[in-house]
Amino acid sequence: MSDLTAGEQRLQNVLGELQGAPDIRIHAAKPGAVDPARADVDATFAGFTETTGVVLDPRLKTCFLRFGRISARWRLETSPNRLSGEFNVMHMSDVATTEAPPTDLDSLTSAEKELYREFRVIDDQPESGTGAFTALRLRPGTPNPEIWHHYFHVGGFKLDVDYCQYLEALAITKGTIGWQYLFCDVSFEDDDFIEVADDMQEMLDVFPGLFPDHDYTDLRARLEERL
Repeated sequence: MSDLTAGEQRLQNVLGELQGAPDIRIHAAKPGAVDPARADVDATFAGFTETTGVVLDPRLKTCFLRFGRISARWRLETSPNRLSGEFNVMHMSDVATTEAPPTDLDSLTSAEKELYREFRVIDDQPESGTGAFTALRLRPGTPNPEIWHHYFHVGGFKLDVDYCQYLEALAITKGTIGWQYLFCDVSFEDDDFIEVADDMQEMLDVFPGLFPDHDYTDLRARLEERL
């Protein structure tokens, strides 16, 4: 099998970084393994279009993952906030058929119901059982789909990154619970996000020491903008 791409290696390195970090306990992990039957990017993108009717931007092929899945759930044992994280990134062919999990439809407006029907999940938290997920929003004529994050307590919010940028940020944050809100138009002064603010602050306090090979400048700026 061919060598890993830069994007694949980046996510594979996340598992190694977590395993090598003192005081981080990994509760579950699935290393990325290239799926030979689904390793062809052109065939995968063609199949995605056949399944969903959406033609993806060819530029997204640069971050295509041949892994069937890559995931981890972890906790920082010394954390006063019980800082933890989880990611579960799926192969694009699975994304095409993975609709948003059922939610409380009675609480949604007609527009919100239609929005959720357009979601296809790229990342979720099955081990933690939080019900949170991140999804592509698939619409005809939108080759670079919006990225949305949903948590049942606060609903869905659009991120200001695309799919490739999402994977890059995931590699830095290690899937810390709530990291997606650093890329959403929210205020961490709101009651719904006070705990997220605490966790993001702790993440940015401890990660440079645990994982010094990453640049946290943008994440710090985003945190300050939301405080």
